Amino acid sequence: MDTAPEPGTGVTIGGMQVRYLARSDATGDAVGIYAVTLAARSPGAGLHRHARLTEAFEVHEGALTLRLGDRDVTAGPGDFVLVRPGEPHAFANRGDAPVRFTLTFTPALHREGFFEGLAALAAEDRLRDEGAMRALMAAYDQEPLAGFSGWSEVG
Repeated sequence: MDTAPEPGTGVTIGGMQVRYLARSDATGDAVGIYAVTLAARSPGAGLHRHARLTEAFEVHEGALTLRLGDRDVTAGPGDFVLVRPGEPHAFANRGDAPVRFTLTFTPALHREGFFEGLAALAAEDRLRDEGAMRALMAAYDQEPLAGFSGWSEVG
């Protein structure tokens, strides 16, 4: 049985394109790996944390700004950032060029459903809809920590 994603499988969430490299259903939900391109001056994710997920960023091109706890970090090509469960974090592209990075979640917790939910909300211009965002996040081990503007605006 072929469990590789179809070429081009993924979603677009505003200025963020997410391509599925290793889907949670292909890994027994152990890991999800995604190729992300974040357009210039685009939000990625507002401040949040995960109770169970470990999240990792490996930057290939551009400069990704991350908020880790109470500090800002800029990650460039070759940089790797690990976010442990419970650690508050956010990310955005504040630069004038796109950022390309690999995003990994372990366990995956069916992360594709989260991306697809965000894409649907973005298509309806509802990324600031607190009720919808809270419901989506609650279903995928995500706790918002600073409202929802960071999901639709570059901070």
